[in-house]
Amino acid sequence: MKDFLINEVPELLKNLKSDTKPDFGLMTAQHMVEHLTWITKVTCSRKGVPDEGPYENKMQKFFDAGCIFKHMPKEGATVDDLPALKYGSLEEAIEQVPGALKRFYDHYQADPDFKCYNPFMGELGFGDLQKFHFQHYSYHLWQFGLLPSYYEAAA
Repeated sequence: MKDFLINEVPELLKNLKSDTKPDFGLMTAQHMVEHLTWITKVTCSRKGVPDEGPYENKMQKFFDAGCIFKHMPKEGATVDDLPALKYGSLEEAIEQVPGALKRFYDHYQADPDFKCYNPFMGELGFGDLQKFHFQHYSYHLWQFGLLPSYYEAAA
Protein backbone atom coordinates (compact mmCIF):
# COMPACT_ATOMS: atom_id res chain seq x y z
CA MET A 1 0.00 0.00 0.00
CA LYS A 2 2.78 2.42 0.90
CA ASP A 3 4.55 1.85 -2.41
CA PHE A 4 1.34 2.57 -4.30
CA LEU A 5 0.69 5.79 -2.38
CA ILE A 6 4.25 7.14 -2.29
CA ASN A 7 5.51 6.03 -5.70
CA GLU A 8 2.64 5.14 -8.04
CA VAL A 9 0.13 7.88 -7.17
CA PRO A 10 2.44 10.79 -8.10
CA GLU A 11 3.30 9.07 -11.39
CA LEU A 12 -0.34 8.41 -12.22
CA LEU A 13 -1.30 12.00 -11.44
CA LYS A 14 1.18 13.20 -14.07
CA ASN A 15 -1.30 11.82 -16.64
CA LEU A 16 -4.17 13.92 -15.31
CA LYS A 17 -5.16 16.93 -17.38
CA SER A 18 -7.23 19.87 -16.20
CA ASP A 19 -9.93 19.03 -18.75
CA THR A 20 -10.13 15.33 -17.82
CA LYS A 21 -13.76 14.50 -17.08
CA PRO A 22 -14.67 11.98 -14.39
CA ASP A 23 -16.50 8.82 -15.38
CA PHE A 24 -19.00 9.76 -12.64
CA GLY A 25 -19.46 12.48 -10.06
CA LEU A 26 -19.22 16.26 -10.08
CA MET A 27 -15.61 16.97 -9.14
CA THR A 28 -13.17 18.44 -11.60
CA ALA A 29 -9.69 16.93 -11.82
CA GLN A 30 -8.32 19.70 -9.60
CA HIS A 31 -11.14 19.31 -7.06
CA MET A 32 -10.33 15.60 -6.82
CA VAL A 33 -6.62 16.22 -6.24
CA GLU A 34 -7.26 18.92 -3.64
CA HIS A 35 -9.81 16.65 -1.94
CA LEU A 36 -7.27 13.82 -1.64
CA THR A 37 -4.58 16.14 -0.28
CA TRP A 38 -6.93 17.66 2.28
CA ILE A 39 -8.19 14.27 3.52
CA THR A 40 -4.62 12.98 3.80
CA LYS A 41 -3.65 15.97 5.94
CA VAL A 42 -6.75 15.64 8.14
CA THR A 43 -5.75 12.11 9.11
CA CYS A 44 -2.66 13.43 10.89
CA SER A 45 -4.69 15.40 13.41
CA ARG A 46 -7.42 15.32 15.99
CA LYS A 47 -10.47 17.52 15.49
CA GLY A 48 -12.47 17.33 18.69
CA VAL A 49 -12.75 14.37 21.06
CA PRO A 50 -14.99 11.30 21.13
CA ASP A 51 -18.11 11.56 23.26
CA GLU A 52 -17.78 10.32 26.81
CA GLY A 53 -19.06 6.89 27.65
CA PRO A 54 -18.91 3.85 25.42
CA TYR A 55 -17.34 4.97 22.16
CA GLU A 56 -18.71 3.59 18.91
CA ASN A 57 -16.81 4.29 15.71
CA LYS A 58 -19.63 4.83 13.21
CA MET A 59 -17.39 3.89 10.30
CA GLN A 60 -15.90 0.70 11.79
CA LYS A 61 -18.03 -1.57 9.58
CA PHE A 62 -16.72 0.32 6.54
CA PHE A 63 -13.13 -0.22 7.70
CA ASP A 64 -13.74 -3.86 8.65
CA ALA A 65 -15.16 -4.49 5.16
CA GLY A 66 -11.97 -3.19 3.52
CA CYS A 67 -12.92 0.46 2.90
CA ILE A 68 -14.71 -0.24 -0.36
CA PHE A 69 -15.95 3.06 -1.80
CA LYS A 70 -19.18 3.38 -3.75
CA HIS A 71 -20.49 6.35 -5.68
CA MET A 72 -23.22 7.89 -3.55
CA PRO A 73 -24.04 11.32 -4.94
CA LYS A 74 -25.79 13.81 -2.70
CA GLU A 75 -29.29 14.32 -3.98
CA GLY A 76 -29.63 17.67 -5.73
CA ALA A 77 -25.89 18.45 -5.61
CA THR A 78 -24.45 20.43 -8.53
CA VAL A 79 -21.02 21.73 -9.51
CA ASP A 80 -21.98 24.94 -7.72
CA ASP A 81 -21.77 22.98 -4.45
CA LEU A 82 -18.08 22.15 -4.92
CA PRO A 83 -15.67 23.99 -2.63
CA ALA A 84 -13.56 26.84 -3.97
CA LEU A 85 -10.22 25.70 -5.34
CA LYS A 86 -7.24 26.38 -3.08
CA TYR A 87 -4.46 26.24 -5.67
CA GLY A 88 -3.99 28.26 -8.85
CA SER A 89 -3.71 25.26 -11.18
CA LEU A 90 -4.03 21.51 -11.37
CA GLU A 91 -0.26 21.22 -11.60
CA GLU A 92 0.17 23.18 -8.36
CA ALA A 93 -2.45 20.98 -6.67
CA ILE A 94 -0.70 17.80 -7.86
CA GLU A 95 2.59 19.08 -6.42
CA GLN A 96 0.98 18.99 -2.95
CA VAL A 97 0.18 15.27 -2.99
CA PRO A 98 3.65 13.78 -2.39
CA GLY A 99 4.22 16.14 0.54
CA ALA A 100 0.87 15.27 2.12
CA LEU A 101 1.57 11.54 1.80
CA LYS A 102 5.10 11.93 3.16
CA ARG A 103 3.73 13.91 6.08
CA PHE A 104 1.23 11.11 6.78
CA TYR A 105 3.93 8.41 6.86
CA ASP A 106 6.42 10.58 8.79
CA HIS A 107 3.74 11.45 11.35
CA TYR A 108 2.88 7.83 12.11
CA GLN A 109 6.53 6.71 12.03
CA ALA A 110 7.32 9.33 14.69
CA ASP A 111 4.22 8.47 16.75
CA PRO A 112 2.94 4.97 15.83
CA ASP A 113 0.30 4.99 18.58
CA PHE A 114 -1.28 8.29 17.48
CA LYS A 115 -5.03 8.06 16.79
CA CYS A 116 -6.58 10.44 14.31
CA TYR A 117 -10.00 11.68 15.33
CA ASN A 118 -12.74 13.65 13.67
CA PRO A 119 -16.50 13.41 14.17
CA PHE A 120 -17.09 11.91 10.71
CA MET A 121 -14.45 9.16 10.65
CA GLY A 122 -14.12 8.53 14.35
CA GLU A 123 -10.88 7.54 16.06
CA LEU A 124 -8.48 5.59 13.85
CA GLY A 125 -4.90 4.38 13.92
CA PHE A 126 -2.29 3.98 11.23
CA GLY A 127 -3.37 0.59 9.84
CA ASP A 128 -6.96 1.58 9.17
CA LEU A 129 -5.91 4.96 7.81
CA GLN A 130 -3.33 3.51 5.41
CA LYS A 131 -5.98 1.10 4.07
CA PHE A 132 -8.43 4.00 3.81
CA HIS A 133 -5.95 6.14 1.83
CA PHE A 134 -5.08 3.24 -0.47
CA GLN A 135 -8.76 2.69 -1.24
CA HIS A 136 -9.61 6.41 -1.41
CA TYR A 137 -6.80 7.27 -3.83
CA SER A 138 -7.53 4.14 -5.91
CA TYR A 139 -11.20 5.05 -6.14
CA HIS A 140 -10.62 8.61 -7.34
CA LEU A 141 -7.81 7.67 -9.73
CA TRP A 142 -10.16 5.09 -11.26
CA GLN A 143 -12.95 7.70 -11.35
CA PHE A 144 -10.72 9.86 -13.59
CA GLY A 145 -9.49 7.00 -15.79
CA LEU A 146 -5.98 6.84 -14.31
CA LEU A 147 -6.46 3.23 -13.17
CA PRO A 148 -8.12 0.57 -15.33
CA SER A 149 -10.03 -0.81 -12.35
CA TYR A 150 -10.70 0.01 -8.74
CA TYR A 151 -8.25 -1.78 -6.45
CA GLU A 152 -9.60 -3.47 -3.39
CA ALA A 153 -7.22 -3.66 -0.45
CA ALA A 154 -7.04 -6.90 1.45
CA ALA A 155 -9.20 -6.61 4.55
